[in-house]
Amino acid sequence: MKSSPSIRVYRAGFLFAVMLLSAVAAFFLWTEVRTSHEVAARFQESLDRAGLIGRIRVDAISLESAIEAHIRATNDAERQEANEVMEDILADVRDATLAYTRGLPKGEPLVVWERFNMACTRLAEQVRAAAVLSNRQEAERARHHLVEQVRPLAEEIDGLAGHLNRENAEEGRLLLDHLAALRTRNLAFGGAVTLLAMLVSLSVVWRITSVIKRQGKTIQAQMEELDRRNQELDAFTRRVAHDLMGPLSPLKGYLTLLRRSGAVKEPQALELVSLCESSAVRMGELIEALLRFCRAGTRGEPVVGELDTAVSTLLLEVSQTAAAQGVALERELGSGVKVMCPSQLLQIIAQNLLSNAVKYTAGRPDARVSVRVAREGGEAVFEVVDNGMGMSEDTQGKLFQPFFRSPETRGIPGHGLGLATTRRLVEAHEGTLRLHSAPGAGTRVTVRFPLAAEAAPVAQRGAA
Repeated sequence: MKSSPSIRVYRAGFLFAVMLLSAVAAFFLWTEVRTSHEVAARFQESLDRAGLIGRIRVDAISLESAIEAHIRATNDAERQEANEVMEDILADVRDATLAYTRGLPKGEPLVVWERFNMACTRLAEQVRAAAVLSNRQEAERARHHLVEQVRPLAEEIDGLAGHLNRENAEEGRLLLDHLAALRTRNLAFGGAVTLLAMLVSLSVVWRITSVIKRQGKTIQAQMEELDRRNQELDAFTRRVAHDLMGPLSPLKGYLTLLRRSGAVKEPQALELVSLCESSAVRMGELIEALLRFCRAGTRGEPVVGELDTAVSTLLLEVSQTAAAQGVALERELGSGVKVMCPSQLLQIIAQNLLSNAVKYTAGRPDARVSVRVAREGGEAVFEVVDNGMGMSEDTQGKLFQPFFRSPETRGIPGHGLGLATTRRLVEAHEGTLRLHSAPGAGTRVTVRFPLAAEAAPVAQRGAA
């Protein structure tokens, strides 16, 4: 009783360890998914920034080419076309700048980017100024402005763009270092928690194993004590039955002599003597049945017996009683079916089952009892089937209790020890007994023993 709370505590500890391991696994999975998502998002931002910077660098070079085309234009149509190209390029620079600014983290110093952005703004202003000079057909001044103002700004933008790319790459490297450190920290934390859970699990398993071992020893000791007490009880019952048989035998003899001597003349007195003699006989039979029941639970030296031979011997005896009561016997016996049980005990098993089948089938229309002995797999099977009165489920549940008799059979002779003795004999020799019955549908009793030796089956069929 004291171990029950301990088992519950250990079970709770084991469940806690399992939940802890599950939580660690879930934490690892969550952090890995989150980290992977963050890495993917940051790298995508870095790629987008690099792409925007590249667009702006290309636009700066394109602006220089567009202003040169504007200066070389010989008519208004060509100048108008060059103006449209420059405006498209400037609009693209403006869009790329806004997109780059939206992706930047808040609150970070953006010195290089501000210089880059200001350079782009000045470039746009200088390009428009060069376009104005070109529209006035002042080509030389426009070319001079291109060389002195636009190209230096384009070169400055290209240099700042390279600087921004290097900063972007450095930021990506720092991000990777940070994520690697985060993973290392999570791995260390998870490893520590996993180690703790494993230690708790091992401790719980060790404790549970110790408790089970102690309980096993306690149960073994209790079983040995129970077996010892059962043996003492059986020995006491045998002694009591033997002591009862001692005075009962002379009593039966004296009653028989008194009845036969003629000393008692009155019919009523003779009837009383006869009733006493019958009661003494029944008492002797009951004591003999009790002795057989006590001996049935003890297994002696291993002896091989032939189940088919024992059943055949009993069929010779039971067949006369069955014929007298109008019960047909059908048999199907395989030869050489050997089991580890003495032939005398096999005959007691067969006698109890066959006599019960005949007794409770007699008087039924087309009364019939079928007997089968065969091999099935590695087992010997002894089966008795009748079409007698059958029995209810409630009766079947109590059928193997000593001295139990169902209400339907109170008028039929018996002591209520036959099936109990049979079951003890069967189980003492590593066999099983199964009974299936229904009221008015008969009864099927199947006994199975492990085979002791293999032999070629030769069926013997007949009917009596």
